[in-house]
Amino acid sequence: MKHVLIIDDSPYNITLLTAMLRKHGVNVLSAKDGDEGLDSFNNARPDLVFLDYMLPGRNGIEILKEIKRINPQSVVIMLSALNSADDVARAKAAGANGYIIKPFENEKIVSVLTKFNIL
Repeated sequence: MKHVLIIDDSPYNITLLTAMLRKHGVNVLSAKDGDEGLDSFNNARPDLVFLDYMLPGRNGIEILKEIKRINPQSVVIMLSALNSADDVARAKAAGANGYIIKPFENEKIVSVLTKFNIL
């Protein structure tokens, strides 16, 4: 069974993504901030991480860089309401494997899961 980690400060987004992922047979872990997310990442080594861009404390870009430092092959998809070209470029430059604009469509999530062999 594949493991996905969701790092997002929105309980709504975590609930929505968790339900969708579990429906597809994916094991889900979640964290409400970057530090908790890094602890979960280190303990579980998930197959894919959905990472919110804007988090309390350290932002998503900082957490992304730390995840990639720990394991450069980790698949990290940024989730954000920010959709400027600069924000997307900053995430890609930091190592993001994808960028999904919130509110996200189920098809986008399924497409990412398929692309990275989670489904």
